[in-house]
Amino acid sequence: MKEFKLIAFDMDGTLLNSKGLISERVQAALDKAIDHGKTVIICTGRSYRELMDYDDRELKRIRYYVCENGALVYDSFEKKIISAVHIPEKLVRTILDLADREDVMVYLASEGQNMINRKDGERMEDFHAERYKDIELRSAILKEDVIGSYREHPVPVEKMNLYSATYKLRDTFYERLKDLPLSIVFAEETGLEIMPCGVSKASGFLDLCRHLKIPTQETIAVGDSDNDVEFLKAAGFGIAMENARPCVKEISDAQTADNDHDGCAKVIEQYLLK
Repeated sequence: MKEFKLIAFDMDGTLLNSKGLISERVQAALDKAIDHGKTVIICTGRSYRELMDYDDRELKRIRYYVCENGALVYDSFEKKIISAVHIPEKLVRTILDLADREDVMVYLASEGQNMINRKDGERMEDFHAERYKDIELRSAILKEDVIGSYREHPVPVEKMNLYSATYKLRDTFYERLKDLPLSIVFAEETGLEIMPCGVSKASGFLDLCRHLKIPTQETIAVGDSDNDVEFLKAAGFGIAMENARPCVKEISDAQTADNDHDGCAKVIEQYLLK
């Protein structure tokens, strides 16, 4: 088997178990990989700020993060943004106009910081995203009117999420946005993740590989959800979690155990350090 130099993990549903934790076995495997000179990176839909619970503990030895589905690449040791791609202001306004007065939670990510309405964060269960409620209320800039705030004081936006109350509303948003120059993927039960045109976890991952001068054929990617498909295909070897969506398993080179049975540790042991 070829020697791999880099391994990239999705966070939710992959590196994190169903309790939102990194297990002891997975943590030990991450440390062992780093001790053996391997590069370990995170490739997530989260903003950098949403990694605050892990950055100075479980992930403190991991330097590079591909955040916001590839729109922002961050160096956690230097505390600086390596690269960022922004949604044009005109398109941000178009999306906000569409969402205004609808039963939807609007999420903006700007320079690694997430922003939401306070009242929406307090009822995330209504948008089928309850598992993020705690982290959003602690990490986000909580606004009284995130749409109005942007309209008055536009900020650079790398990524937007629309968490709809219903599948029908999510599908309506998608139909109205799909022909615009944007990258859009489904998220959670009724959400859409919206990035600049051409941006995905795969594009951010490839940018970081170039930055690190590591050939993609010497990389492993591990994920579970829709936004991981192109990311796994871009790596030299793509591995799906047992709990992954069918579309991820279909394109993967291999599968590992689920996120509650140390699947990521098994990947490190079987493929990275073999």
